Amino acid sequence: MARQAVDVVQAWQSILDRVRSPENEAAVRLWLSSQKVRPLAVEEGVLTLECPTALFQDTIRKRFGRQLADAAAEALGMPVTEIRCQVPGRALREHEERKLAEGVASAPAGRHMTPRPSRSWGHGFKLLESFVVGSCNRLAYDAVVRILENPHNPVNPLFIHGASGLGKTHLEQGLALSFKERYPKSKVEYIRCEQFTNDYIRACKEGTLDAFRVKMRHPDLLLIDDIHFLSQGQMMRTKDELFSTFNELSECGKKVVITSDASPRDIQYLEERFIQRFSGGLVVEMQKPDEVVRREVVHAKARSQDVTLSDEVVEYVVDHITDNIRELEGAVNKLVQFAKSFQRRIDLAATRQALADMLERGAGESQTAMILREVAARFAITVDDLVGKNRSGPRATARHVAMYVLKNASADTYSAIGQVFGVKSHSSVAYACEQVAQYRTSDAQLDKFIADLLLRARRS
Repeated sequence: MARQAVDVVQAWQSILDRVRSPENEAAVRLWLSSQKVRPLAVEEGVLTLECPTALFQDTIRKRFGRQLADAAAEALGMPVTEIRCQVPGRALREHEERKLAEGVASAPAGRHMTPRPSRSWGHGFKLLESFVVGSCNRLAYDAVVRILENPHNPVNPLFIHGASGLGKTHLEQGLALSFKERYPKSKVEYIRCEQFTNDYIRACKEGTLDAFRVKMRHPDLLLIDDIHFLSQGQMMRTKDELFSTFNELSECGKKVVITSDASPRDIQYLEERFIQRFSGGLVVEMQKPDEVVRREVVHAKARSQDVTLSDEVVEYVVDHITDNIRELEGAVNKLVQFAKSFQRRIDLAATRQALADMLERGAGESQTAMILREVAARFAITVDDLVGKNRSGPRATARHVAMYVLKNASADTYSAIGQVFGVKSHSSVAYACEQVAQYRTSDAQLDKFIADLLLRARRS
């Protein structure tokens, strides 16, 4: 047995090399290459590893179990059929206490259970290990992993931007949970920008500003989601507070991660001081999901519901929903519910029927073409007028509306949308979107037209 223990320790790097691939490089580095994961021994075909937390234990078994067993068998020249992970007793007890605390919230009334702590932080967050990595989001994922591996690295803050539904919140929540698991004594604060604003205003009114600042300026990791919320008005006092929070955390070497639907320079009313602060860290854009990622998202969502989808069904979904991960997951949810409600097998015919309303559009017509056609018709102009240089009469408003719908219905950047209209400055598109948002509050008919068009466009 001692000989096997020595062998597996010496062969560990070789085992990892066999498991590693370009697609899972970051995941292997995150979950297996950590110094806190150690091979212990191989006995009766079982490779035993020591892991720091229950999260590592679950992830390694589910995500790498089969690969590790095969790689170990090849590297050691002996049968290895199972991976077993040991977690120190204290870490397991803490994990069970957290699970119990989360479960108390949903316990039936009258049942005696241990009182729930005042806060079950992170309950319902998405896990980092379930994030599907591809060329469209690898830079953002790797940046998050680097923070987890080395909280003291000098890159700060990390600013992740991209259209809605691409996984920005998933990355932030996954980092928050994993950071807390890996560094149990750390303080982690995750908050949406809108909530930051509301909490700050309330603290000012109630005279609890000191307590608010203690909460926001002392975490080891602060994650702020949807910072583009600041574009909805000036909110100067909130911005001053937020900027001071960033400064104090940075000066103390604490990490800040920010997500936004727009890049720093594309956020309306965001002053140069913020742009410079964000640009001094790392700004990363998440792109539309590529085909490989879309396919894996569909498979993963189906697996999470104990459903197996045929290749032709997966390809149909992947070919027709191309912009948005959230819509891909929604499509799988709808397929599963459709099959249960109508007791149907999920074949291609059932898929076409179940997703018809999500995929409705003229044959061969792109989403952009459909939006331009509908907006041009609404304003009684031609598509050429809409995208042309002449902006007299209703053309200017029509262009603004088309830009707004394109931005809110797709994962395209401001710059990409500007190219459709021959506009070089992304700020022009951002301004158009801001103007239309204001139009919608005062023109009920226009608001209804835009809402209906967005609904149709998102089905495309």
